[in-house]
Amino acid sequence: MKLMLPTLGSAGDIHPFLAIGRAMQARGHEVEVMTNPVFANMVAQAGLAIYPVGVQQHYIDAFNSRKLWHPIDGLGVLWRRMARHAIEPVYRRIAQQVASPAAGVCVVMAPPLMFGARLANEKLKVPLLTAYSAATMLRSCQNPLTMAHWRVPSWVPMPVRAAAWLALDRFKLEPMVAADIGRVRQSLDLPVLNASVFGHWMHSPTAGVTLFPDWFAPAPRDWPQQITQAGFPIYDGDGVAGLNSELSQFLDDGDTPIVFTAGSAMGHGHAFFRAAVLSCTALRRRGVLLTSNVAQLPADLPPTVHHSAYAPFGLLLPRALALVHHGGIGTCAQALRAGLPQLVTPMGFDQFDNAMRLELLGVGLSLQRPDTGLDGMTEALRALLSSPEIDRACQQVALKVQTQREPVGDICDLLESMQ
Repeated sequence: MKLMLPTLGSAGDIHPFLAIGRAMQARGHEVEVMTNPVFANMVAQAGLAIYPVGVQQHYIDAFNSRKLWHPIDGLGVLWRRMARHAIEPVYRRIAQQVASPAAGVCVVMAPPLMFGARLANEKLKVPLLTAYSAATMLRSCQNPLTMAHWRVPSWVPMPVRAAAWLALDRFKLEPMVAADIGRVRQSLDLPVLNASVFGHWMHSPTAGVTLFPDWFAPAPRDWPQQITQAGFPIYDGDGVAGLNSELSQFLDDGDTPIVFTAGSAMGHGHAFFRAAVLSCTALRRRGVLLTSNVAQLPADLPPTVHHSAYAPFGLLLPRALALVHHGGIGTCAQALRAGLPQLVTPMGFDQFDNAMRLELLGVGLSLQRPDTGLDGMTEALRALLSSPEIDRACQQVALKVQTQREPVGDICDLLESMQ
C-alpha cells in the first residue's frame, strides 16, 4: 500500500498522523505525510517521508493572526491562510501517485478540512478514510452540544438546533469556501456541489474514524453511519532525546510543578503566561511554562517558575501536579493518560467542546474565553487541586487510557482493509 497522509494545523494536529504513519511503515507499507514544510524536521525525526504542501509563510501568517484564536472567525483565517492553498497540491499529488504504476494501491487518510483528498476520492475513486481528531468536527444536534464557544442548553429544541446549523452554512461557512471549491471542481469536470460542504460532502462516504474513544465523546445517532470510533493515537516519538538538562534539573530540585501551555502555535499568550506566574506565586507552587515564543513571557520569572521552549508530554506530564492549557485534543489526551487534573482556557476551534467533555468526565475545569485577562486562574487552580472528586476521576480515566485496546493498531487494520 502507498498510504498518503494529508494534514494541516499545529504540532498537536500532526502528531496522531505521525503515530499512524510510523505503525503503517513498520507493517511494510510506503507512507507519505503531506503537510506544511514547517514540520519537515518533525516528520523526518519520525522516520517518514514528507511531501510539502504550501509554504512556510502560509503557516506563519495563519498562526501569527490574532483572529485565528477567535471562536467564530478562526476557521476563516485557517481557510484563507492555509487550507485553501492545500486543495490543488494535495489533489495533484494523489492523482500523480494513482497514475504511477510503481505506487501500488493508494489509500488516503485525511482530516475533513483537507478538501483535495475528498476531491481525489470523488473524482479518482481513491479510498479515503476521514480522520476526526475531535468530536466538534462531526456535526450533531444531540446533547451535549457546543457551537463555537456556546454550550447549547439541553432544553433547546432539535428543530432550533438544526436551523442554527443551516444558518451557519448559509451565512458563514458556504460563502467562505464556495468559490475555491467551485473553481477546482470545474477544472476537474465535476458537477456543481449542491450538498452542504461541512454537513455532508467533506466526509468520506465509505469510511471514517475518530481519533478519540467513545467514552470521551460517545457517538450520537445523527453522526454518519460509516464512522468507527478508535482511541487516542498518542505520539511519543518526540521523547527519544529525553527532557533537556535544565528542565530535568528544575524538576529534580523541588516540589512537583504545575505545567502551563497555550499551545505550540500560540503567539499571543501574554495574558495567559502572566496569569500563570501570578497563580504560582499566590498558590506557592512551582511552575513550568512551555512556549517557543519567549516574547509572550513576563520579563522576570521568579526562580520557582521555569521556562522551556518545548518538552515531550509523555516524559513531562507524569512529573506534573496539574496541567493548564488551551484545550487542544492532543494535549487533553496526554494529560488524561498521565492522570492529571486539567484547567482549560479555550480560545477557538475544538477547544470549547473538548473543555466541556473534560468537565463531563469530572477531570477538569475551564475558564471560558477570558478576553480581558485570566483573573480567575488562581481560584480555579485552587479548586482543581483541592478536589478529591477530580483527583479520583483523573485516576479512573488514566486507567482507561493506559489499558485501552491499542488504537493505532485498530486504525492500521482499518486502513489495510481498504486496499
